[in-house]
Amino acid sequence: MNSARIAALALAVALAACSKPAPAPEPSAPAAAAVAAPAPAASPVAARPALPEGACAKTEDGFASFLEAFIGEPDKRAAYTSPGFALRDIKAPDQPITHQTGPTEPFRIALVDYQWSYFEPGKPDGELARIKLDRKLEGDRMRLDFVKAEFSPDDEVVKTLGPPEAYVFQHQQGCWQLTLQLR
Repeated sequence: MNSARIAALALAVALAACSKPAPAPEPSAPAAAAVAAPAPAASPVAARPALPEGACAKTEDGFASFLEAFIGEPDKRAAYTSPGFALRDIKAPDQPITHQTGPTEPFRIALVDYQWSYFEPGKPDGELARIKLDRKLEGDRMRLDFVKAEFSPDDEVVKTLGPPEAYVFQHQQGCWQLTLQLR
């Protein structure tokens, strides 16, 4: 009988040992610091979609490359629009109309058959009005002034149609960001 009790006791000890996790060995000091240190947070810059090489350069050519990618892909427009985006009156750009997280309407500049056009949702590309587009680089800012226009066969502006509008991009966090819409 004693051997039966000893066998039962040994079985209980073995089962108890199997159900407890083994204690982890203590790490060395450098390893302990690595375990205790929180993982670095993902940078918003790292999370943005890739752009063509040189598109983030603070130059006319860099911005031209950036703008084509920005116009052509909605995920890039979302990623490269500043959280501090503002809508303002073109006649009084210092006076905010409203603060919001993104443009109030679709981005109005489109590139159709190598011509700048005024994007209007629901209209086929062939029916979009062409625009007169002027770019102005001033330090860390690029301003795009645009207005619907009629052009001669030589691509000269014959007349402008409707009110002017503008977008302002700021070079921040290593690339261009849409920060302001003026209308």
